[in-house]
Parts: sequence; structure tokens; C-alpha cells
Amino acid sequence: MTESSLGLNGPIERVSVAEHVANHILNLIKTGGLTSGQKLPTERDLATNLQVSRPTVREALRGLQILGVINIRQGGGVYVSSLKPVDLLQPLHFFLSLSGENSANLHEARVIVEGGLAKHIIRTLEADPEAQVTVKQLRDSLNRQEKLVNDPLTFRIVDMEFHRLVRSLVRNPYLDRMSLSLYTLGAEYRRISWESSGVLSQSYADHILIVEALERRDEEGLRQALTKHMETVHDSMQFNSNQKQDVSDDK
Repeated sequence: MTESSLGLNGPIERVSVAEHVANHILNLIKTGGLTSGQKLPTERDLATNLQVSRPTVREALRGLQILGVINIRQGGGVYVSSLKPVDLLQPLHFFLSLSGENSANLHEARVIVEGGLAKHIIRTLEADPEAQVTVKQLRDSLNRQEKLVNDPLTFRIVDMEFHRLVRSLVRNPYLDRMSLSLYTLGAEYRRISWESSGVLSQSYADHILIVEALERRDEEGLRQALTKHMETVHDSMQFNSNQKQDVSDDK
């Protein structure tokens, strides 16, 4: 058996010492050894305990800062971040901004994940009478949204709460976090889409369909309403992006 057949004819990828340090800190966070808001040992102590140089520790911490895992306060130490999706997804926000194809992939992921939430939500409504309180809160949210279709900033705040309430009916922490992550990643696309005339009114109309399906405990109707809502945002975002590109090309 030759070296080539074993795949040994290429260079071996070596993980830097800084990556080992970063992975060590990540594992501490994953296992609960470090928690949100907790202060890390000093750079000097980390270097001593991990038996590496201080520049290596500094490099590892900078990488974790870029990932949104830690916050480095000038003169105030290093702390584990909130670990909320809005912090941890910043690198993916950059990735999404690199290509229009990425927005289509994000849209596809949202359709698959959020459309699939319908059966879990209806199951909750059927099994938990207290879930009807959430449905009433969503109906109350519609009353506020109706008055905000010409106020994008405030509508955005109410929209976040509306979708949080919908996600709360899933009662599965993993699906909840996946849905929240995708919603957070789509924040910039929603901002762009809401520049279109009438899109807030359409979003409000989509929300009505979602709540009505919840009130009927209609799984297929809810799946269709959730999917239609995502199509509204995606189509208007694409329209606005194309309009801006046409203007840029004409200059």
C-alpha cells in the first residue's frame, strides 16, 4: 500500500497553539465551567496555567472576541459574553452579506425549519390549556400592529415580540434556538424588505393568518401561513436589493 493510497502525500494541517487555547476555553463554556458574564482569569494566569506564552493567549482571546464568545474590556478584564444569538451570529451576518446566494439559502433554511414548527405548535395548543394565553397575547399584538404599519421602527420591535411568542409555543429548546438564530440572521433582510411600500401592511396581514390558524388549531393552515410570511419578506428584500443594484449600475 502506497503513501498516496493512504492519503499521506499532502501536508498535514496543524492546529496552532492559539487554536488549542481557544478550544479549551470554548469547552469550558460548553461544559459550564465558564458561564455568561463570568470574568476569565488574567492573561498572565491563563498563560501560566495553560503553559503557553501570553501572545498566544492574546491571539486566542482576540479570535473568541470576533466570534462573540467573549468581551474584552479595556483595562477591565475579559468576560464571557451574553452568549445570545445576536452576539454569536455576527460572523454569519458577515458571511451572509458576501453573496446574494446566501440570502436564498437562509430563506430556504427558514422555510424548512419554521414551516416544520407548525405541528409542534399545534401539539402544544392541544395538550396545554395555558397555551391559549399566548394565543390571546398574539391577538392583542395584532391590535398594536394595525396602528404601526407606517412606523417601521416600532413595528420591528412589535414584530420581534410577535415571533418570540410564536416560538414559545414550540416547547422544544433546540427548535426554539434554531428558529431564533435564523430569525436573528434575517434581521438585515427584514430591514431591507420593510423599505418597500406596503410591505408592513402585508406582514400584518400575514400575521393575521398565523393567529387565525392558531385559533383554529389548524396545522396545515399554520404551516402555509408561516411559509407565506417568509415569502413576503424574502420577495420584498430581493425587489429592494435589485432596485438598489439598478441605481448603482446607472451611476
